[in-house]
Amino acid sequence: MEKKQWSMQESFYFPEHAGVPTGVQSVTVTPRYTEERTEDAVRLTGIYHIAANVEFDEGVQRSAELDDSFILIDDVEVDGKDGYFEYAVPLNIDLPSIAESPLDIVTTQATGETDGQGTYGVVWNVECTYTEAVAIVEELEEVQVVVATPIVVIDSTSFDEMDEVLSFIADLTDGVSTTSFRSNDVFVKNEG
Repeated sequence: MEKKQWSMQESFYFPEHAGVPTGVQSVTVTPRYTEERTEDAVRLTGIYHIAANVEFDEGVQRSAELDDSFILIDDVEVDGKDGYFEYAVPLNIDLPSIAESPLDIVTTQATGETDGQGTYGVVWNVECTYTEAVAIVEELEEVQVVVATPIVVIDSTSFDEMDEVLSFIADLTDGVSTTSFRSNDVFVKNEG
């Protein structure tokens, strides 16, 4: 069983009407993905679904302008000081072609934290486990074959396995056969 681990994080801020995040109630990160196999690799694509319950304070303002590394969450549900939001982070994982099913992707230790400056960060660990396909290589023993000198050489033509008609005809034996049968109770004379 092979296991790969790494950490991820996203930073968020919210519209002024929601206020500034001051506390973390809960956060979950759930991976959702599809699997695509090629000769060279196994590619998992999907999302990490983030769902978070956050405490907001209305009177506090953000202390500074934020750069592009922070994501604005427009759609946040606020009820008093309690807020809830969801967000999807792209999931793209490339594994070697020897990765066999079952593939298991889980997130662990998802935590949320506020920085006191108006932003909310989510950090989580990702664990990917899979089994590796093992190629079995057998050593073949050297075999010596003694062939007698041929008496008759028959010229043969090889047929493609896909050409069933030619293969069928090639397998037929030569010979002549006759069959007598009755047709509407009328006797048919065999000439011969």
